[in-house]
Amino acid sequence: MAHNMRGNLSTEMKDQNERFFRHFVGTPQTSFGADIGKHLNLVQCDVFLPGGEASLEGKSEEEKKKIKANAESQTVLEIEVNKDMCNIYGTLHGGCAAYLVDLCSSTAIVCYGLYNGTDGTGVSTSMNLQWHRPITAGKKLKIVSTTVFVEGIIRSARSELRDLTTNKLYVSAVHSTLAAGSRTAAFRKSSNEKKDEKAKL
Repeated sequence: MAHNMRGNLSTEMKDQNERFFRHFVGTPQTSFGADIGKHLNLVQCDVFLPGGEASLEGKSEEEKKKIKANAESQTVLEIEVNKDMCNIYGTLHGGCAAYLVDLCSSTAIVCYGLYNGTDGTGVSTSMNLQWHRPITAGKKLKIVSTTVFVEGIIRSARSELRDLTTNKLYVSAVHSTLAAGSRTAAFRKSSNEKKDEKAKL
């Protein structure tokens, strides 16, 4: 859970990102790929300020808003490749790679949204993947996702599927999304209400 997660994002925001992530993974009864998605572990959430800024301390509200809007967020997820994720040759299936990128890149965009107080969820508009080398069953991966562009309802992030031990790059990708609208807003409201109820206990 969030208290074990690395990164400089607040514990509360890490927990929110985790809850949004699990919501979109869903279950085998509700969502495609959930049997694979449930094995993904969100292990790190960071926000990096632009221009080498170390903190927002001493900045005016207008300066803070501008700096935060230009911040870059990054998440790291881990998973072990099993046979259910592979093609007949025993390597990670291309469709599965796209599924992993879809979920993991979205956590970086949501992370940015949480930091800026905006809704970072959305629906996919494009995804471009490049395979550099095959990934065999049994490999442990870290999937590093970083925001590239977030402005208004348009956002994009890049993802890299790397070997957890050697850092070898297997797949790189760019995923673009568009703000999702009312269904996500409803989930956010429900999630916040549950959090408020828990705080009262």
